[in-house]
Amino acid sequence: MRFHHVVGAAFRRAGETFEMRQLMWCMAAAGVALPGRVRAQVAGPAFEAPGLVPFAHEVLARNASRQAAASRLAASAEAIAPAGALPDPMLMIGAMSVPIPSFDLRAEAMTQLPTVELQQHLPFPGKQGARAAVARADREVEVEMLGATDATLAAAAARSYYALAYARTALQVWRARVTLADHAVQVSEARYATGAAPQTDALRARLRRAELMQQGRGIEADVAAAAARADALRGGPGEAIVAPSLLTAAGAPTLEIAREELPPDSVLRGQLEARGPALRIARAETERADRRARVFGIDARPDFVLSLQYGARLAGREPFLTGMLGVSVPLWAWRKQGPAAAAARLEARAADQSYEDALAQERGELAAVLAELVALRARVSLTREEILPLARAASASALQRYQVGAVEFSAVLDTQDDLFRAQLELTRLIADYGTTRAQLAELVGEEWYR
Repeated sequence: MRFHHVVGAAFRRAGETFEMRQLMWCMAAAGVALPGRVRAQVAGPAFEAPGLVPFAHEVLARNASRQAAASRLAASAEAIAPAGALPDPMLMIGAMSVPIPSFDLRAEAMTQLPTVELQQHLPFPGKQGARAAVARADREVEVEMLGATDATLAAAAARSYYALAYARTALQVWRARVTLADHAVQVSEARYATGAAPQTDALRARLRRAELMQQGRGIEADVAAAAARADALRGGPGEAIVAPSLLTAAGAPTLEIAREELPPDSVLRGQLEARGPALRIARAETERADRRARVFGIDARPDFVLSLQYGARLAGREPFLTGMLGVSVPLWAWRKQGPAAAAARLEARAADQSYEDALAQERGELAAVLAELVALRARVSLTREEILPLARAASASALQRYQVGAVEFSAVLDTQDDLFRAQLELTRLIADYGTTRAQLAELVGEEWYR
């Protein structure tokens, strides 16, 4: 058995067999961690957002795909006992040695009526256990599939949550921008009334406000769409989803992303290979393929048939009792069991190769997500500490200088738009960080939603 196959089995069934126990002891002696499906200790601002964890709980409780995965797991558990059970015995009732054409049941001493025969098929020792092991491996695959479904739905819940939070925050920022536009309209009209500014300033101020009102309709639609998608994810409408603004009234982030310290890359890679849902599934599938190969590998071993027959005779004659033991002869193994065993070995090799590919893909995805998180944190910090304060100062300065005729009105509109875009950009970056952080948790198996 290949090493990582046994490792995958040991992750799920520590101590199930002596061979697995030996491997676990060897790994422990080498200092290799043996992770199980336990709740990872997760702390971070992305998961501390008010309402996120309750929403994830609701998604896991109500989502139909999660319920389907749980049903498949229950079905796989029920299939274990039948896989290792003996075939049903066969009971036959009839007559033996009946003379014809006279059909005189008393004339012939060998006539037996009734004749009762009971047959039991007995597979070669080890075959039933091998089939039961495949059924248990099927169950382990479903266990990991359910865990992966939970992780995927939790990540989807985080995406949906932050999409809703972003839309609601964008609506809040838009309202603040409309307030600035109203102020600009008042200032431009006041200056136009005194002859200090041309009428075009007042008209442009009103035009910009009208454009903002049009944009606001789109943002309101985004809020409704995000709420509808969140309801769909949790299986239908429910209580209002708590997804508060990502910015305070002063424009500061409500989530302190800068204080989160991610584990070192080497630690995250270890968590990925040990607890990553995709790799756990791949390991379970390689173990299942190995067990199937074992089934076909011993399929050519002969089976047995035990037969007991009782025949009653008429005219006061003694009854007959016959016992037979039969054995199957794998005469056509070169056409049946041999090719089937070869196919099963190839399937096991394919499962190995799929695992290696999944490992490479997941490592690459982890590196990409980490790079994105680092970039998002830097962009949030730059936007918060430099771009947004400068945009706010420029907007206030332009309006003040316009009131005394020191700048053109276009500078007022441009700086207000710059401030609006900076606030929206900060909101988007925070939401992106939250969803990307949830993606990282899904990759490495952090169960923040438990």
